[in-house]
Amino acid sequence: MKLLMVLLLFFSWQAGAENTDEKPTTVVISGTEILLFDIEQNTHGVLALSEGKNITQRTGYDNQPKFSNDGGLLYYTRAVNTDQSTQMDIYQYDIATGQTQPYMTTALSEYSATPMADNPNISVVQVDEQGNQYVVILDQSASVEKQMQRYSDLKQVGYFNWTVDGSLWSFILNDNNGGDLYLQKTNTKAQKLSENVGRAFITDQKQMRLYYVDKNTTPWRIHMRKTDGTHEDVMSLPMGVEDFTLDSAGRFWAGRDNTLYVSTDQRRWYIIAEFNDQKLHQITRLTTSPKADKIAIVFAEKNKSK
Repeated sequence: MKLLMVLLLFFSWQAGAENTDEKPTTVVISGTEILLFDIEQNTHGVLALSEGKNITQRTGYDNQPKFSNDGGLLYYTRAVNTDQSTQMDIYQYDIATGQTQPYMTTALSEYSATPMADNPNISVVQVDEQGNQYVVILDQSASVEKQMQRYSDLKQVGYFNWTVDGSLWSFILNDNNGGDLYLQKTNTKAQKLSENVGRAFITDQKQMRLYYVDKNTTPWRIHMRKTDGTHEDVMSLPMGVEDFTLDSAGRFWAGRDNTLYVSTDQRRWYIIAEFNDQKLHQITRLTTSPKADKIAIVFAEKNKSK
């Protein structure tokens, strides 16, 4: 039951309650697709999106996209089904060639691929054999026994990000089926900074500030923190929205249902696109490229039985 509660924060489960005296109910992972769009802007500064390209094109879970530091790759989490279980692996999509391949296959499940500043490797949340979740560095070039290096003993990490000084910001699962914000500076013990936060952990272009959602207000609000203790309230989110991103041009993006919003002034949200796809609906996550010229949006697959 503990593992089930942990994994609830990664994706939507459709399952009955687990009974320790009976065989657990089969878990069904909701399917998602990742679409890639160009962000276009005319001479008057009006924003628009190109036609989207579905880069996953399969039934199943493809989620948590993140661009590489140079913008050439898009990492994401893919559910790979076997006869015995569902394995979560990190895949990468090459934007120039359109080719998709596993980043690095391990015997464990990985989520939330996140590039690191001044480091060719990526960091992930990895679930160990006991169901505990840690931040792990994946190094493809290392010897087999050193390819997975646990960064910290801080466990039950749901989501995370880094600032340029090497500080680790983590969403740690709490006892209320939510998460709390922890900061762990280099060679120090992690400290809890805030309770009841959202799953989006976004840094600015220089990776000096962390932006996250404070869920203690209605509507939920974007807050900013720096490692020196500076923090401030930024702006409210559209009602019910937990996921957002910030591009390198200083624009916030958020999605609700089939509508994509953008804020260019950190005060108001504007509708930039409304989607009407026969197979997809409900924006769940989104991320922008380092040059702020592309956006990857995750949509839920529509239930074929309806």
